Amino acid sequence: MKHFSTPSLLRSLLLAVMFIAAYLPSRAEWEQVCAHPTTQAHFITSKGTFLLSDFEDNRQGGIFYSEDKGKTWVKTDVKDYNYHKFYEADGYLYALGYNARIARSTDDGRTWEVLNYSYALKGVVDDKNMEALESYAIIKVDDKLYIGDFAGGGVLVSPDNGETWSLTDRESLYINLEGQGKIMDAFYNLAYFKGYIYAFAALSVHRYDIAADKWEPVNVRSNFMSVSTIFNDCLIAGRSATNVDPEEDYLVYTADGVKWQGIAAPEPLSEFGLSLNVRALHSDDSRIYTAGPDGLIYDPDAPIPFVMCPDFFYTADFGETWTHVAGLPERTYPLTIVTDDEYLYVSIYSPIPTNTASGIWRIAKAELTTGVASIADDGKTTVRIAGGIMELPATADRVSVYNTEGKMVRSARHTAKLDVSTLAKGIYTYEVATATGRVTGKFIK
Repeated sequence: MKHFSTPSLLRSLLLAVMFIAAYLPSRAEWEQVCAHPTTQAHFITSKGTFLLSDFEDNRQGGIFYSEDKGKTWVKTDVKDYNYHKFYEADGYLYALGYNARIARSTDDGRTWEVLNYSYALKGVVDDKNMEALESYAIIKVDDKLYIGDFAGGGVLVSPDNGETWSLTDRESLYINLEGQGKIMDAFYNLAYFKGYIYAFAALSVHRYDIAADKWEPVNVRSNFMSVSTIFNDCLIAGRSATNVDPEEDYLVYTADGVKWQGIAAPEPLSEFGLSLNVRALHSDDSRIYTAGPDGLIYDPDAPIPFVMCPDFFYTADFGETWTHVAGLPERTYPLTIVTDDEYLYVSIYSPIPTNTASGIWRIAKAELTTGVASIADDGKTTVRIAGGIMELPATADRVSVYNTEGKMVRSARHTAKLDVSTLAKGIYTYEVATATGRVTGKFIK
């Protein structure tokens, strides 16, 4: 793979990876909770408060909170350091930002104080890189707070909730890079699993023996492995970089921290050769959720016929079956996924400040059963299937076909016909969206 030597290029890959491929999505009933320019992160505290942060170039944004699940928002007084991740532990909220700044709150996000860890890296990181220090990675274990720095700082530890910082062992954390020698990787994510802290970086994965203050390499390929979650007592991780290698795993997981296994890509991804970019990863008691920016839909009327559209998938069986949920706004980037008892939320980022699609979107968990919900016939759409061709009376905005597991197996836009001749024998559900409404039905192949 191609290696990049500057944090700005690495950050660009994380926030704005783009790839052209053919993929035709299914429907979903997403609704926008709030529209907010350049939204970066969304978080729900243990008390139910919603937090939101943004990425304004002039740093006139910051951290916002909502007490009514996103209907209304209050801007806090914290200085804006483009905060991109929230974390909660032991009565504290943390917001990670640029310039080695971490905001901390003790009142559920209403007020914040800004901490600075750069002093701990003076003489360790080149002076020219001091302003570039930033963290995306944070975890608290045994009353100690750990962060992973993105610009050569390594992994740091604080015994007092961020007041003071020191370095974990650096020598055992270095990697050897061909042509560059020994370097410190750029860290994206920290996770605690079965007695070890795992540090996921752009090019490597290490785990930390806390008592010994030593890191050891983990035998799994990173490739910008920036997101992780724990599901069914397994640590699961995804890669946030463009990758179209059909032999690559979509996700990887471990049950013991030593042996790593792959989770296969959703069939539409593997069938159409789409990127395996997982930008957001989350799980609850029943499902694993993934989101990435590289899904494309075919629109022959657009100046460029392939239009970027975020992909969202979920699985309840470690990837044996996946369900694709379409409907997130085109030309945007999903950055975080969170859930409460009723809804699943995705924060949507657009680099264009005037793009009102940026903000928080949600879908009811009750809808996440199959790829198509029950929709009343509009009384005007008649579907005929003959000779392996699904024929419509007029051009439909979108046609999608699902198998009995709810997986989308065929889809097209702006068409009056859909070839279903190569489908295996079985029962299928279809959905047709037209200018007058939507209709669903079933057919037997």
